[in-house]
Amino acid sequence: MEPILAFTIVMLIWTVGELVSSKTKALISMMLVASMIFLIGFAADLLPHDLIQQSGLLGLGSAVVGVIIVHLGTMMSFEDLKAQWRTFVIGSITVVVMSLVLIFIGELIFDRNIAVAGTAAITGGTLSILMVQEKVTELMSAGGDSGLLSGYLLAVFPLLILNLKNLVGFLVTANILKKEATRVQGEYRKGNLTFYENEVKENTKEQSTSILPEFLQTAYGTLFILGATVYVARLLSDLTNGNINTFVIALLLGIILRHFKILKPNALSSTDAFGLMMVSIMVIAFGPLADIVPADLLNLVGPIAFYLAAGVLVIFLISYFLGKAVGYSGPLSIAVGMTTLFGFPGTMVLTKEAAAAVGESEEEIAVIEQNLLPIMVTAGFSTITITSVLTGGLIVGLMLG
Repeated sequence: MEPILAFTIVMLIWTVGELVSSKTKALISMMLVASMIFLIGFAADLLPHDLIQQSGLLGLGSAVVGVIIVHLGTMMSFEDLKAQWRTFVIGSITVVVMSLVLIFIGELIFDRNIAVAGTAAITGGTLSILMVQEKVTELMSAGGDSGLLSGYLLAVFPLLILNLKNLVGFLVTANILKKEATRVQGEYRKGNLTFYENEVKENTKEQSTSILPEFLQTAYGTLFILGATVYVARLLSDLTNGNINTFVIALLLGIILRHFKILKPNALSSTDAFGLMMVSIMVIAFGPLADIVPADLLNLVGPIAFYLAAGVLVIFLISYFLGKAVGYSGPLSIAVGMTTLFGFPGTMVLTKEAAAAVGESEEEIAVIEQNLLPIMVTAGFSTITITSVLTGGLIVGLMLG
């Protein structure tokens, strides 16, 4: 297949996925729709099995994964951490404890590799999946034994969890947020309301400037700095013999470079490259679907069901008690923990929907949003954007081959 035709087909699949996600208000994720199209298309030989390779996106995606991670680091500041410290405590500790619990239990029930892959998927996002798939490829290239699952099934397993956990997360969190919205509404009517939004705005004021010379603040200059940062992260990772993943270091460097105004907040926003980079990264995760045999999916039903059910249960228990300890209500605490399953923009969409469903006037809707949106959006960054990348980069090193 000609590369331009392969690229066009991949973009069409992505467009259909985005359309369905938009029409269902993100209840059905773009990733889930794309996964089903790729899976059915490859299995029924409706799509050539080298479609993704021929599209040219794999090479780009492999090159820019680290760039995206540094960019994510520039989306979070130390001021954000101070303003929403309770949210970060709940979200981050939930992910860490959840990772330890699920790896321990998963290894007892299945094996080490399934435990790590399942845990990375349930606690992280696309980047965590890519780290697992990269490790699986490394193990298979070295002629290692992948364990109970074959190499390609072990690579597909976390991708399927990633898609299904979004749906589970949306359904559960939507109901929880409505309960919290009702509580906020009651507090507002009593006059006992704290405006978290104003607190965040006051504590996160900063100049969106860079100390770099003008020629390094252009789109090309920014991409150069991001690429150089990833290369430095790789060198630092090599100094630890790979024990600290390159992506973990890249994320931390992104936060640091923003703090010292070397990179501007949301660094890639000025380059017009973010969209294509994200597509190329997400496409990487679909590669193993080309080799899967539908009958083999039966081997994944048990592990997938376990990690979805166990993940939700652990989130409920950990986030509830953590939230109570720092002064959040039970529903809000659980909602913060549940962002581990979907992250932004789901955090924003679900909060707005809950406010609209509960508020009985435009003023009440606005007040509910003002009090919940900053917490929920920050929660998504604390779980998916930061902590899951850190924990994912550490736990993939536990995989055996």
